[in-house]
Amino acid sequence: MRKMFCSALFAAISATSYAHAETLEFTAGGVGGGWYNMASGLSALVQEKESGLSLKTVPGGGVSNPSKINKGVSQLGFIQSIFGVAAKKGSGPFKGKPHTEIRMVLHGLADNYLHLVKAKDDKAGFSDIFTSGSRKIGVAKAGSTDEYSFRFVMEHYGTSYDKLRSAGKVVNAGYLDLASAFKDGQIDYIFVLLGLPGSMVVDASQGRDTALVPFGSKLRDDLSATWGYAKKAIPAGTYAANKDADVPVLVTSTSLYASSKVSDDTIYKIVKAICENTDRLGTIAASMENFSCRNAAGDGAVPLHPGAAKYLKEKGYI
Repeated sequence: MRKMFCSALFAAISATSYAHAETLEFTAGGVGGGWYNMASGLSALVQEKESGLSLKTVPGGGVSNPSKINKGVSQLGFIQSIFGVAAKKGSGPFKGKPHTEIRMVLHGLADNYLHLVKAKDDKAGFSDIFTSGSRKIGVAKAGSTDEYSFRFVMEHYGTSYDKLRSAGKVVNAGYLDLASAFKDGQIDYIFVLLGLPGSMVVDASQGRDTALVPFGSKLRDDLSATWGYAKKAIPAGTYAANKDADVPVLVTSTSLYASSKVSDDTIYKIVKAICENTDRLGTIAASMENFSCRNAAGDGAVPLHPGAAKYLKEKGYI
């Protein structure tokens, strides 16, 4: 009888604890992409270390995430560096709509690299793909940072969706669908933004030999000056497609943001769980392997959440 009573009591306590677990929606990227996998891994890590927190990963996008967080639809999420400040100020894609409720949690979790993938035997250069001939191009879904970056590239070359589609084909789809379409020959180019190495690029290469197209210097200078991309290169050996040479591209930084409405205590726990287990981040995504909480406060362009500030101050990082 005593054993049955204890079992029932334990079950009741467990059920009560579960019922009182705080749930936050974590908006990431498309299913199958780097952001979604990173968010799922971080969510699992936080929940392991903080049993009273439950983080639910949902699909999102680079441009949609700031608004979802600002409105409180999602309480936590990834935002690219190029759009965090734009959202706060109400510029670029957020023109006239300052996002006053977004707060920085952890800056610079990972670098994300723009990729332009083509078939290995294709001789077209970067500008050729946007300015001449009939092309079949695959781009991530509308509203993603990938897709907005594609728009910036089109603007640089004086073209548009209508012009490209009048001569060829442009498909907006999820990462898994783009990889499949490339392998099947339905598209000949993929334009995406991913951490290194990008799993969907590796997947696309399984059924078709690929090459990475270098970004031209004028394009890199233009987008860097206008939107704040960093000029870097995909290191040689990242993929079979560039085993012998670096590939010049453009890069943005993934940072973790939250709504100002999320309690200081909750954000403190999330930051603590991540910062005290950075040795595990590389197993979640190789792009997070070198992340350090010592440099996670950002530059102040977007206010740091008080919960994050509390933890980073305690550790002497700010």
